[in-house]
Amino acid sequence: MKKISFRSKMMLTFAVMIIASLGAMWLLFRILIDDFSFRKIVNEIEECYREMDSIMEGKTAIQRDERNAITVRIGQQYMVFMYNSETRASYNSSTDNWYMDPILRYTGYSNSDSVSEIVRTERYAVYKNIDETTNLMSLDLYGKLSNGFTVLIRASYMQMESDNRYITDRLLLVGVAVLIVSVVVAFLVSRTVTKPIRQMSEVAERMAGLDFDARCTEHGGDEIGVLAGSLNRLSERLQETIGELKNANSELQRDLDYRTQLDEMRSDFIANVSHELKTPIALIQGYAEGLAENVSDDAESREFYCGVISDEAGKMNRMVQKLMTLTQLEFGGNQVEYERFDIVSLINGVLNSTEVLRTQKEITLHWHETDPVYVWADEYMIEEVVTNYISNAIHYASKQKEIAVSLSDTEGSIRVSVYNTGEPIPEDEIDKIWTKFYKVDKARSREYGGSGIGLSIVKAVMDRHHRRFGVENHENGVEFWFELEPAEEERRNETHDSNH
Repeated sequence: MKKISFRSKMMLTFAVMIIASLGAMWLLFRILIDDFSFRKIVNEIEECYREMDSIMEGKTAIQRDERNAITVRIGQQYMVFMYNSETRASYNSSTDNWYMDPILRYTGYSNSDSVSEIVRTERYAVYKNIDETTNLMSLDLYGKLSNGFTVLIRASYMQMESDNRYITDRLLLVGVAVLIVSVVVAFLVSRTVTKPIRQMSEVAERMAGLDFDARCTEHGGDEIGVLAGSLNRLSERLQETIGELKNANSELQRDLDYRTQLDEMRSDFIANVSHELKTPIALIQGYAEGLAENVSDDAESREFYCGVISDEAGKMNRMVQKLMTLTQLEFGGNQVEYERFDIVSLINGVLNSTEVLRTQKEITLHWHETDPVYVWADEYMIEEVVTNYISNAIHYASKQKEIAVSLSDTEGSIRVSVYNTGEPIPEDEIDKIWTKFYKVDKARSREYGGSGIGLSIVKAVMDRHHRRFGVENHENGVEFWFELEPAEEERRNETHDSNH
């Protein structure tokens, strides 16, 4: 079912009210006008009697002047008959003998049920008379003037009723005209009134659709203007509140994601640590039990058993230390302390510490030491990165068994690259090598004691420094790299801190 608009309801209400008012007025007027007109004619016919009495006061005859005065007074509304029984003087405003029947009736010579007395005074009486032949109604005043003349004044009541019907019909036509004008006015008024309401309705619909940019035009200080202002303030407040709720929801979602991430990291950590520790613990347990049960009596075998136990314990110790370092980096336990240092000197130190291992594996090193190159970074953390890169290169170098360390200036950054010959990393695993405990070649990692944590430490360190790092496959090997900010001689630590 189609809904009726507020504007249509207003117009319909106005029209119904106007029609009802006009109908009530017309009906009331139709009911009361006859009685009102009847009383008015009675009063006028009595007033006419008094005028006649004034005109004829002290007169014993009816002269031309009196006739003219009476004619002017009664006009076309009344018929008058006067006579003096002593002087036989008479006056008749009409040309026929209309007065014969009423005089006989009022003097008691004839009776009629169609006559009723309305008013009686000492000098006259007013009667309501219905002609039995023509069924016409009239009001008759019959009485005596102060000069002794008998007077009969008749007013036509039927003419009065006809006039009343004419007036009420004209009133109905006027009412229809008023109704049409009122409907037009109601249309214009409803349009003016409903325009801001329609606008507020549209704004409310947009607000329901969570669009709070819409605003109402505030028209003055009336109720509609106040409502428009309240709707505007409600829209602004809802926009602010929903914004706050979104921010709170975003923060809550971040907290939930963080907690989920922590739970996943905790589960992965426990699973990975358990997996990594299972083998060395089993080896230590097995060799320790062998020593306890004197499986081998010779000193060389016992020394071998003790060496295995010590080696596996060392691997577990190194893994635990790296896990502690990674945990501190990932959870903000270690703050980055920027300082200006020589990256060349740091690389020399790491290479010197791994010289024995390189010699054992017969690895050729390509490193062209240059003049000092100063950078801004946390020297201890960067040493961890360089150590992990070079250690990985030594352990994974194959084929020609060569390692190349180099420095270059790349787009305003100092890039440190560590290259080793060998098999490239599968493309689908490049993004995974930075994940904790992930190993591309698990057999070789186990062989040299790799835990899969070193590159995770590299990622955590470089993320804390907000610098780039990565890996690239080459035809005969793999290159790992990272970048640092160069440091000028005059720059200070405080300046760098303000930029980070």
